[in-house]
Amino acid sequence: TATGNESTDKEVLESLAEVHPIPAIISEIRGKVKLRSTYIDKVLNGIDLDGRLRAGFHLHTVTSGRLSSSGKLNMQQLPRDDKTVKNCIRPADPDWVIFSQDLKTAEMYYAAVLSGDKNLAKVFHNAEDFHSSIAKMTFGLTCPVEEVKVKYPELRQASKAISFGILYGAGPGKGASSAGISYSEAKEIIRKYYKQFKQLKKWIDNVQAEILSDGCIYSAFGRKRRVPSVFSLDDYEQGHALRSAMNFTVQSVASDVNLMIAMDSHDYFKKKNYPVEIFGLVHDSILGQCHKSYVDTVKQVLLLHTHKDRGVSIPGCPIEVDFGYGESYAAAG
Repeated sequence: TATGNESTDKEVLESLAEVHPIPAIISEIRGKVKLRSTYIDKVLNGIDLDGRLRAGFHLHTVTSGRLSSSGKLNMQQLPRDDKTVKNCIRPADPDWVIFSQDLKTAEMYYAAVLSGDKNLAKVFHNAEDFHSSIAKMTFGLTCPVEEVKVKYPELRQASKAISFGILYGAGPGKGASSAGISYSEAKEIIRKYYKQFKQLKKWIDNVQAEILSDGCIYSAFGRKRRVPSVFSLDDYEQGHALRSAMNFTVQSVASDVNLMIAMDSHDYFKKKNYPVEIFGLVHDSILGQCHKSYVDTVKQVLLLHTHKDRGVSIPGCPIEVDFGYGESYAAAG
């Protein structure tokens, strides 16, 4: 490490696993110990008398703008790559299924809305995979957009990393590290990006100037995020605060829209007395369970409230969603 100590963190173990099997075994054991201590032990101790497990959700105690979660199961910290925990979230009734709806490319979509960048909005109007479209543009790929994900997955992933880096104020150094490319490549991609999406660049600059001037920022729905650390004399602390506030500007909109969709849909299902329950919000996803015969109804109702005009959508191009269902949360997506 920087202080001269030996490190055995996740990244180091992954690197060492390429030359010897033992680091991979250690990493696997660590992962299982964490699953047990973070989820299994808490879940077993937290089940209520009716056999249910209840999580808390918080709107006003967060800095990112997204909902946070607490209790015996933190829904916002479910492992992404390891499906073990998600596979345990199942309906008690065999005639019911778990369903999940996720807002597609939500952060970039709302960045297009908030910035008013017509070129960025056009990418969504074309109804093509966003990150594949950006990869085709920035890397000069000649294949159709729909083939980018298969033929050039690394370039698509690099483009995705650069997109989010640009959105939250990361420079070429951070972008290169996240995308796994060189500093010069990242710098060139960012240059092309801003050349293509000039209004996005202008909006980011204006929002950052407002944050640095006022020490706070308001979301599109009026939520206030105070960031006094932008006045810090420490460059790192100031930079972190600035990126965090930019993060809030976009993520809070996606989270609030997702929450309103869930609330409206919940009220609709209760009014109709449908066998449907929404029981969780995970980032930009809505999670619930329903009777097998109501899957299509759930999908239609969620989409109806997703496409409701809440003042933050691209005209003629509502945000797209991914919907799935199955015997567990892992199967639902």
